[in-house]
Amino acid sequence: MNINKMLFTFILVMACLFTILPVQAATILYVPQDDRPVSLENIVDTAEAAKISVLVPPMDIIASRDKKGDPEKLWQWVKENAYKADALVLSGDSLIYGGLVDSRTHDFGEVILQKRLNRFKELHEANPAIPIYVYSTILRTPQGSAGGVEPAYYEQYGWNIFQLTALRDKAEIEGLTKQEKKLIDYNLGTIPPDALADWQQRRQKNFAINAGLLDLNRQEIFRFFLLGRDDTAPYSQSHKEGREISALAVDLPKARFQTFPGADQLAMVMLARAYNDLNYYIPIVKVQYAPGAGENSIPSYEDQKVGKSIVGHVTAAGGVVLNNPRKPDLLLYINTSFTGKTFEAASPNNTTKLTPTLRQFVDDIKLSVEAGQSVSLADISFANGSDNALITELSRLNLLDRMNSYSGWNTAGNTIGFTIGQGMLAKHTDEQERKRLLAVRYLDDWAYQANIRQALEKEILYPNKGSLVYLNELRSVLTVEAEKKARQFVAEHLWFPPEQLTVEFPWNRMFEVRVNIAR
Repeated sequence: MNINKMLFTFILVMACLFTILPVQAATILYVPQDDRPVSLENIVDTAEAAKISVLVPPMDIIASRDKKGDPEKLWQWVKENAYKADALVLSGDSLIYGGLVDSRTHDFGEVILQKRLNRFKELHEANPAIPIYVYSTILRTPQGSAGGVEPAYYEQYGWNIFQLTALRDKAEIEGLTKQEKKLIDYNLGTIPPDALADWQQRRQKNFAINAGLLDLNRQEIFRFFLLGRDDTAPYSQSHKEGREISALAVDLPKARFQTFPGADQLAMVMLARAYNDLNYYIPIVKVQYAPGAGENSIPSYEDQKVGKSIVGHVTAAGGVVLNNPRKPDLLLYINTSFTGKTFEAASPNNTTKLTPTLRQFVDDIKLSVEAGQSVSLADISFANGSDNALITELSRLNLLDRMNSYSGWNTAGNTIGFTIGQGMLAKHTDEQERKRLLAVRYLDDWAYQANIRQALEKEILYPNKGSLVYLNELRSVLTVEAEKKARQFVAEHLWFPPEQLTVEFPWNRMFEVRVNIAR
């Protein structure tokens, strides 16, 4: 019997076992990367909807917009509470640096960082029967930054740093033109040497920690280690370090280590993986792309083809992608743009006009839903928000509440990870809770990110010379208007009374909202 047949037989056996064995009531200890809704409430809500008990650290030690996380107190809390859990899902960034933003801005020395790294081994030795799932990130390389989420010099020199390191990455892969070599010299002359040295030192510390986490995984301290490449590009420092990390991990099986673009989806993926492992479940996933570039698309903020990312996400979540399974556990639809180019959801391109290819895609989704398939949708045609044409048509056809899961926010990786994680857990979620989770995503990704956000900026923020990253005195009026517009959206498209909805701006910036739907 060849390897493929053996794998297929094993998957079928496990799937049959899962239909016989009762679902285990699980308790998962969870350390988030910060307190944003996508990092904390959305994860906990998804888990609890699937009847998973979640242990979370006290809010005052979790990283927030206006405070750093406390790694020492987080470690103390984990050690004191680990025995209560069936599995541990832990943010490496929080336990090493304090949080995701803290991983970029901290001033910890290498001795302290290594001491915290070693605690993972101590944790495993103290709780050898409890599986540990760790997610962490390679430092991002954005093309610019604002709002204090990078070292201060990055706001002025971020583009130069990005361009310099992108060219260095390209030089190693395929070489540079004369003009590109001149650009390297120009950027080196523009960036203050002390700023560049600081940035490189921060990355060296981060790389050493990630290499250390890989080694702990190699020692089987972790059941799974997931490493995200936050805000990357096909040529960038993050891509370069990703290549180097992959070379270090060449001996690790894909069933125990994955790395792909993104950061904010990693916890959702690890939540699904922990639950699937606890229940000896390997979901079979079939992937269907929109017509056009499909799996060969390379989305904005990412450095590899989306087809590779999707297989990585499904594998990390504990599933397997099969091309033509007789009855997949999850039918995953991927809405990519026809050309493969990702525009921002705020761009004029994001209209409600339905193209013939998008109509074909919607028709396929409709047939699958009506056939009783478990359908999840990753809407990555645009970055930072939903495809208005796609979701408007799904609304017209009364299909919005019939999905297992939907996601269409921020980066492609964020969207893919969320919809896979929520989609896999949907079979353990009752009807009311499944619809509530869907409504949160439609309100955040479609209503707010793709539409309301731009309207608020045009109507309130810009006329009052406000800031996108510090709402301050405009926060209250923006909240009132955002809630008003979101309730109008509920009345038009969703299935619950609009007065059950409230919204907030939890990080005092336009980039995210907290969607609250009263039960």
